[in-house]
Amino acid sequence: MMELVVTLALMGVLISFAIPAYNGVSEEMQGKRNEANMQTIREAFFHYFYRMHQQKGRVAHFPPEPSNERKLMDDDWASTPMDSLLSPQAPKHLFATGVLPKNANNTPFMYTTWNDTVDASGEVMYYIKIEDVDEDSPSYGKSFTYSI
Repeated sequence: MMELVVTLALMGVLISFAIPAYNGVSEEMQGKRNEANMQTIREAFFHYFYRMHQQKGRVAHFPPEPSNERKLMDDDWASTPMDSLLSPQAPKHLFATGVLPKNANNTPFMYTTWNDTVDASGEVMYYIKIEDVDEDSPSYGKSFTYSI
C-alpha cells in the first residue's frame, strides 16, 4: 500500500510540472502559427500586387483595406471584390483554400495599406501593415509592415 501512495505522489509531482510546460509550449506554438498566417497573407497580397503590375491596363496595387472601423479583415471584407469593374475576385480568392487566414482564436487580423512618395526620386512606395489586434491572442500587438 505504501508503494502505491509513493507512486501516486511521484506522478502528481511530475504532472504538476508537465501541465504548465505543455500550456507554455501550446501558447508559443499558437503565436508562431499566427505569425505564419500573417506571413501567408503578406505573400498572397504581394503576388496580387505583382500580377496587377504585370497586366496591361492595370495599375499595381494591394487589395484595398477594410472599410470597417478597426480595419479588420473580416468575412464581409474577404468576400467583397477588390475591383468590381475589372474582376469579381475577392481577397479570399487569393488563397488556395478560399479562406483568409485568421489567428489561433479565429479572429481576423487588422490590415492597412498606404503609399508614400520619396521626395528625392519621386518614386512611389507602397506599404501594407498586418497586425494581430486580438487581446486574447499570444501574438497580440505583433505586427509586420512591408513595402514595395
